[in-house]
Amino acid sequence: MKLITDRGWAWTPAQWEMMLALGPGYGAFDSSGLLGTALTTPYPEMQAISGVLVASWAGRRGIGTRLMSSILDISPSVLYATAMGEPLYARLGFHPVGETADFHGVLTGDAPGVSREATPADAPALAELDREVSGYTRPALWDRLLDPTSPYAVLMSDDGVVATRPNPAGVTIGPLIAPTAEAACALVADVAAGAGEVRVDTDNADVAAFLLRRGFEKRSGGCKLMVRGAEGVPGDRSRYFAPASHALG
Repeated sequence: MKLITDRGWAWTPAQWEMMLALGPGYGAFDSSGLLGTALTTPYPEMQAISGVLVASWAGRRGIGTRLMSSILDISPSVLYATAMGEPLYARLGFHPVGETADFHGVLTGDAPGVSREATPADAPALAELDREVSGYTRPALWDRLLDPTSPYAVLMSDDGVVATRPNPAGVTIGPLIAPTAEAACALVADVAAGAGEVRVDTDNADVAAFLLRRGFEKRSGGCKLMVRGAEGVPGDRSRYFAPASHALG
């Protein structure tokens, strides 16, 4: 968390906890303590890389490159890159295949009521839907999202799902899976109405336009979806309107 504060990231201790439960984490150390981190979340299809973080006081020493080099030959890899990280990943052989924009706001209007609260009994069906859409086989993630002690809230419809997790300012939406952009917007309204400050990362123009109409603003930046060792990401990404998180692919 000291590194998170140093770099101005929004990760919470609960996020670190979940990521380290889903896959191994690597650290760079010297006599002063932890200098940098890199996390991997292994899926059968490819690994998601996240948490690549180097302290500002340890910059320009090749620490990020060395951390990445130790995990890149495990399997094809996917990650979301900030503008700061993109040049490093490009040098390591990643290429962009998509991009999300960052929207923040308090949703105006009411919830349409198209969804219901998901329960642990729904985990197998949601994991299968997620596999079809994201392309990743990750039942352990859904077991954690639907655990009664989890900070996530998960709502589902007959053919879609939306979840929220706490962030320092409010909640972040993801994943958001739906058959159409219209259905995705209805799920967003169900989970965001009355939720206060909400963040959505999406690559869909129709969802973006809906958010702007309903009181959100687009923030600068965004993240590039990048892969290495594969042409692109698996799954039917036309139904994947927001990622589970930038860390999870």
